[in-house]
Amino acid sequence: MLRLGIIDVLNVLPVYWAILEGQVSVPAQLIKGRVTELNEKLNQGDLDLSVISSFEYAKNPHKYYILPDLSVSAAGPVKSIYLFSEVALDDLQGQKIELTAFSLTSVHLVQFLLQDLNVEFVKGQGSGARATLLIADEAIQRYYKKSDPYVYDLGALWFQKTGLPFVFALWAVRREVWESNPREVQEIHKALVESKALVGDQIEKMAKKHYQGVFPDAKSCEDYLANLHYELTEPYIQGFELFQEKMVTLGKLDSVSAINFTKSL
Repeated sequence: MLRLGIIDVLNVLPVYWAILEGQVSVPAQLIKGRVTELNEKLNQGDLDLSVISSFEYAKNPHKYYILPDLSVSAAGPVKSIYLFSEVALDDLQGQKIELTAFSLTSVHLVQFLLQDLNVEFVKGQGSGARATLLIADEAIQRYYKKSDPYVYDLGALWFQKTGLPFVFALWAVRREVWESNPREVQEIHKALVESKALVGDQIEKMAKKHYQGVFPDAKSCEDYLANLHYELTEPYIQGFELFQEKMVTLGKLDSVSAINFTKSL
């Protein structure tokens, strides 16, 4: 049985919901972890398929094929990737920014967004940073504490600069796994797409079940989940390609990689 990775946070729940609820059967062993853990496991062959950061694919496109019709994206505010700051954005000139240890894509996105401010990016607390980048449940919890003078949504900042959606995560399969097990991979892909399609009228139920400990109430969780996008149509591909172009300019990538999809059998 193939091994399928799941990020253990709310933002991928709409894709996995019907699978986890037993409404859709998936022929795979489910393995949970943070996105950086799943990136590493898929990269090293300890997983066969997984949701991974879009930057992991951009960095190692020769290792993966992408499953069509699936992503974690935002066309504007993402509402779970925030820069929490003691000062206004322009006043961060020359200051230290503390980076999350749990995201490749967001870390590189904030470096593009703040490239004109000559900031110093650091990891770990106690560094004297004036702003902190957080993602996922940890970022949502801090946002609702309302204790930071300034809070910036990275999805919103990207959209303001580019007018395009931003792709934060993709579903990928290792190339050798696809080549040796194409039908099994297609069955897993079919289950993921079917699970995603069933979520439309169940977001309220999902939010009521999972908001505690992250959101102040179920309605806030419902609004967050309804705001995210899980398709991978042409505008999202364009946004991902533009992000790669910006990363090449910053020296984070050597080149822009096209998305190589799995094919229909």
